[in-house]
Amino acid sequence: MSPIAPETRAALSRKSIDAAVLGDPHLAIFQKTEKVRIIRNAKGLSTQGGYWIAARSFVKENPEVIKIVLEEVHKLGEWSKANTREVAEIVGRDTKLDLPTLETIVNRRRFGIRPITDKVIAGQQEISDLFYKQKFITKKINVKDVTLTPEEYAAILPAEIKP
Repeated sequence: MSPIAPETRAALSRKSIDAAVLGDPHLAIFQKTEKVRIIRNAKGLSTQGGYWIAARSFVKENPEVIKIVLEEVHKLGEWSKANTREVAEIVGRDTKLDLPTLETIVNRRRFGIRPITDKVIAGQQEISDLFYKQKFITKKINVKDVTLTPEEYAAILPAEIKP
């Protein structure tokens, strides 16, 4: 957890700041302990999510393995939608958060996989360009050059997921 978020929650509680950007679990905890008005949530914003990364050579040499992994991740994502309380209980084993807070967090999350679309790639390019401009990375990256082609991706994507 970010050390900034607890400080932000404390500043909001003291009313030494009027607004802040918080993500879960900090937002869920704060909502439980304080009266909170959410001005803007992330719905509709380009959220990058997480990525499954492998060497291109491994993907090309083992597409059946990659497809099985992605199918299992997809199945788990579907299961998580139907079993949010169980997901919260599982996550709760490794956290010190109470079950209602965890359920709030789980209900706001998306699990599983989603297709890599031109919009996702464009979002990654924006982040890459910003990181290069800010000198977080030293080499300019063309995200399309390091992403599977639509044909390569379609070959390993579970049938239920459509780009």
